[in-house]
Amino acid sequence: MNQTVSSIRLEDRFDILHEIIRDYRMQLARMEAEVVELFAGNHLSAISERIQEKQRITDLVEKLEKFVAYWESVELTGIDHEHKRG
Repeated sequence: MNQTVSSIRLEDRFDILHEIIRDYRMQLARMEAEVVELFAGNHLSAISERIQEKQRITDLVEKLEKFVAYWESVELTGIDHEHKRG
C-alpha cells in the first residue's frame, strides 16, 4: 500500500470525502445551468447526456453521504471527534 495513503488519519479521510461530496454538488449545480443553456439552444442529445451524467453523480453522492454518515457515527466507530490529534 502507498505509504502516503496509509498514513492519512481516519478523520482526515472523512474530511476529504466531505470535500469530494461538496465538489460533486457544485458540479451538479453547474450541470443544471448547462442544461438550461442547452435547452435554449435546442440541443436535445446533449441535454440527454447531461441528465444521464447528473443522475450518475447524484447516485454517487447519495452513496458517499450514506457511507460517511454510517462510518462517522461515534457509536459505531468509537472515535472521539472532539479530541482530534494535531
